[in-house]
Amino acid sequence: MRNFRFSVITPNEKVYDLVQLMIQDSKRIDPEQVTLIDGSQKEAASQIADAVHSGTEALLTWEPMATRIASDYPQARVYVIQPSILDLLNCIHHAPKTGKLGVIIPFSLRDYYDDLKPQFDTMGVSFYHVAPEYDERAMRKIIRQAANHGVTSLIGTDALASLIAAQHINWIPLRPGRGGIVRAFFKALWNARRYRQENPRSAVNQSGMRAHYRLEDIIGSSPAMREVKGLARIYGATDSTILITGESGTGKEMMAQAIHNLSSRRHGPFVAINCGSITESLLESELFGYVGGTFTGARRDGKIGLFEAANGGTLFLDEVGDMPYVLQNRLLRVLQEKHVRPVGSQREVPIDVRVIAATNKDLPYEIRQGHFRLDLYYRLSVLPIEVPPLRKRKGDIQEISQSLLRTLDIRYHKSHTFDAKVWDFLKNQPWPGNVRQLAHVIERLVLVVKSPVIQVKDVLHVIPQTDIEEGQILPGDEADLKDLTYERIEKLSRQGKSGAEIAKELGISRSTVYRIKRRHEHK
Repeated sequence: MRNFRFSVITPNEKVYDLVQLMIQDSKRIDPEQVTLIDGSQKEAASQIADAVHSGTEALLTWEPMATRIASDYPQARVYVIQPSILDLLNCIHHAPKTGKLGVIIPFSLRDYYDDLKPQFDTMGVSFYHVAPEYDERAMRKIIRQAANHGVTSLIGTDALASLIAAQHINWIPLRPGRGGIVRAFFKALWNARRYRQENPRSAVNQSGMRAHYRLEDIIGSSPAMREVKGLARIYGATDSTILITGESGTGKEMMAQAIHNLSSRRHGPFVAINCGSITESLLESELFGYVGGTFTGARRDGKIGLFEAANGGTLFLDEVGDMPYVLQNRLLRVLQEKHVRPVGSQREVPIDVRVIAATNKDLPYEIRQGHFRLDLYYRLSVLPIEVPPLRKRKGDIQEISQSLLRTLDIRYHKSHTFDAKVWDFLKNQPWPGNVRQLAHVIERLVLVVKSPVIQVKDVLHVIPQTDIEEGQILPGDEADLKDLTYERIEKLSRQGKSGAEIAKELGISRSTVYRIKRRHEHK
């Protein structure tokens, strides 16, 4: 592909010279189409900006530059040049023979961990750990562990140089050799070929197609959320389809973005669509694209679909339970065959997309009702994950509220704190809208409360009465007897719940439940 323009940003002058020589020797790369930048030079930032704005189709670079560039230019396609197993073993072979040697295995090599362990033992490596270089908090902890273990030399990528030096450990740089660079080049070329169609169409603007949230942005340390986050870390390391379930407002898209950012696709696009918000015909053309002149109002040059736009990244299908039944069959075929056929075309386009779906519906029930395909359900739920509602992780409410308050105070140039009594009140609300509803309440409080301390009466003022279910606890003497109503307890009783279950859901003792029932029965 001699008309394919791409840029290479090297970490230093030595690698720059190596890449330059490789480009000159290659018969498959046109030097005129390559912009080569030494990332260690002062003018590198402006050169990268010029390359992106002049229409370079791919950026090949090393970590940590890759993460910074992907953050600064979300519209660019960034490919990371990763070290190989041979590069790692070569580093160990040339490491100092005195002192203790440690290795931080790049996340890209995690699948080789079991095979590496016996080799580490025979090669005298006393400390080794797999860790994602982009998670600075985790990396600091692991490098401290290495220091405590007595490690004197530590092998790691360029992204870890300053963190290792901070622990006064000798850093041995782990970088890909010439073979790794060649592989990355031609992987970029191969991926780019899928964007070039026989009848070229204008590319989808990738600006905004980026996952902003990481796992640490999801607030909550309750047992339920620790379990969910643990699953997210495991799932992020795979490429299988994920089905996220949970009530409206629990943060399913945040979780999908976090998983994307944990994956090897994190530098690729994150494309999201709500399957229940648009009509069947429009959803079909949005997902699969169409050729020019297919229907009235269609663009003359056609349009690429979201599956193609998400190539190399993740496609998030929100509210997949609302997808029209007819389209479910087409989605199933795409997931099985890894090809899409644009509307009005006879040509199939290969895709490399990780699908994450989400729904607040009970899909097994929808299947029994004939509204959702069983085979599609099995295809989507290879890796299921359920985000719990706020009422099932009440221990997180204070942490979430404090975080929201800090963020919103900064946004609106305010300064507030919560009165201690507010926590009991917030924890005993039903929160049918979950974290989204809580966020709206905190935002209203920040805007309307003039005093620096937010009181319970302020919360009562901003929560619509429909948000406060009958039977919620209010702080104060005998508040539980005044405000936990018989109607609320009766409603739960009619649902078949026992006295113990009602007490647990309302956050009171069983004796209080029976006392309230007796009080109303004698009225």
